[in-house]
Amino acid sequence: MELHPTLALVRMEACVSSVDVVVPCFNYARYLDFCVQSVLTQRDVRLRMLIVDDASPDNTPQVASRIAELDERVTYVRNEKNLGLIATANRGVMDWATADYVVLLSADDALTPGSLARAAKLMDSRPEVALTFGMALMLHDDGPELKVEDVQNPPSLVIPGKEFLRLTCAHGNGVPTPTAVMRTAVHHRIGGYDPRFKHTSDANMWMRAAAVGSVAVINAVQAFYRWHHSNMSAAYHRRPVGDRPEMLETCADFLEKHEKEFPEFRRWFDQMRSRFCDEALIIASKAFEAEGDDTWRDSLEFAKSCWPDYRQSAVWRKFVVKRMLGRRLTKLVQKIEDRFGLRARPKAYAEWWEHGMLNGRWPGNAPDQEG
Repeated sequence: MELHPTLALVRMEACVSSVDVVVPCFNYARYLDFCVQSVLTQRDVRLRMLIVDDASPDNTPQVASRIAELDERVTYVRNEKNLGLIATANRGVMDWATADYVVLLSADDALTPGSLARAAKLMDSRPEVALTFGMALMLHDDGPELKVEDVQNPPSLVIPGKEFLRLTCAHGNGVPTPTAVMRTAVHHRIGGYDPRFKHTSDANMWMRAAAVGSVAVINAVQAFYRWHHSNMSAAYHRRPVGDRPEMLETCADFLEKHEKEFPEFRRWFDQMRSRFCDEALIIASKAFEAEGDDTWRDSLEFAKSCWPDYRQSAVWRKFVVKRMLGRRLTKLVQKIEDRFGLRARPKAYAEWWEHGMLNGRWPGNAPDQEG
């Protein structure tokens, strides 16, 4: 006997995974339509969407209210006062979300076609996966239009939580936030975003998720990550040492809470500190060459704080020589080296935030093996 069309639809929807999308918004009314449209046009998932207005002084209330009136899947709420991103995000992912999966999507970012279906399909089949992410395409306001196809069956990989933690220490945060899909039950189990880590709360969340489950990565463009002058992380990442100081604090906090479960993490953390030391010394060395650039002093102090044996670093010894020579003699020596081909010229790479650049870590055919 055939089911009545309405009953058939109800049965079909009951079998489809549900996804709650939380959109914090502060002064991003101009981006809301694009962001919301990218969510509401997702296929093969049951959607709800919450726009949380963090007391924006722009026309966010008018834009968000209009959107909510046009689609019953969208709810709009407004903070009575500005709470900041972390508290605003937690209002959605912790207090509101009840679906199978939850996504935190900034109002200036957007999803790509089929991204939620791809993540849900993978997580439905792998209940041990706490977090799934993919690649993000960098988007600038003044850049040409970027189009992404709806890929049906892209390559994917499930990384054990322990291996994900090692990769984070070895290479940094490889999870673009707008691509991250969390299992809601896991989110509620491990808690919300930590306000102590304003700029690395996302990395902190991924590490906590990896402590209780596996992490899956999809080798497809799952979201657009917008970069512009008012982007909260733009100025922060352009600092000489970027988010390295807070990343160390994040990993130190994880070590304090999870060393019994992951005793290897201390060694991975030490390797990260040593690497950060060398990177900060390189940054300091380059800044030292520039007239009027005193940021080298801050980078140098950070390098010293990272690693007690910084004097054993080859980078440190080169920097000491450069400081002894001074800026003028250093540049003269470099010109002589360049003339006789004694100095390797650095390769020119596009910055990761440039329009159209692809971000996100795809480990390869299998997780890297520990050395």
